Amino acid sequence: MNRASEVAAAEDAAPFSLGPATAQAGALLVHGFTGSPFEMRLLGEHLAARGLAVEGPLLPGHRSTTAALAATGWRDWLAGVERAFEKLQSRAPRVAVCGLSLGGLLTLELARRRASTGEIRAIAVLSTALRLPRAAYVAESVLVRLPFLMRAALPKLAGSDIADPEMKRRNTRAQGRAGMPLSSLHSLMDFGRELAPRLGEIRAPALVAHARRDHTIPFACMQPLVDGLGTPRAELRTLVLERSFHVITLDVEREMVFNAVADHLLAHLNR
Repeated sequence: MNRASEVAAAEDAAPFSLGPATAQAGALLVHGFTGSPFEMRLLGEHLAARGLAVEGPLLPGHRSTTAALAATGWRDWLAGVERAFEKLQSRAPRVAVCGLSLGGLLTLELARRRASTGEIRAIAVLSTALRLPRAAYVAESVLVRLPFLMRAALPKLAGSDIADPEMKRRNTRAQGRAGMPLSSLHSLMDFGRELAPRLGEIRAPALVAHARRDHTIPFACMQPLVDGLGTPRAELRTLVLERSFHVITLDVEREMVFNAVADHLLAHLNR
């Protein structure tokens, strides 16, 4: 990567604050595992254009080195989201949260922990990593028996799971060069297992979206998530994407995602 490309990648990957400095309503946007805020930035621009204050944080350990990511787990990532949520609350009294993949899990857990406060007016969870492909659990069973392997990392050879070639190139570049630490992957899987039986505690109005052609998180995750949520059925929306892959916020149907997220969040933020 030449110098100009490195600068462009760093700009794409940077955390962002968009929209008015203060507003009546705001949205927190949370990226995925080994990703960067670029996964959520175009959605953030769309929401800011609709008048929302928007925060897009960089999760702890991400967009850095493999060792830095390996030193973190889901509780660290959640702590980063909590800090960003508090920052957004200083800009807007009414707040919604939207997350992609790991960001979807973090959104759900944040909503679960704050269910009694009413602080979160609505959530949108996209390509949520409630379960990984079966092969990941087979590999995990080996890691548990041979814990020294937890120190290893997998290279991200295939790049981002995106059908749009230009967005795939930009997002792969924005992610940086760090590998995928097996210890952090194990933490992600633990997070999904811990959260799944507690979905019924989440009652925030929810939009759940997933792509049939997702190669990263099985489409079959979507229905158990929908069925498990404690959200009243009248306040639960679903969106199935037919042509996109995993990173639906950047893929070929992204405008459909932007409009669905904006319509859902604003319907509840403006009450």
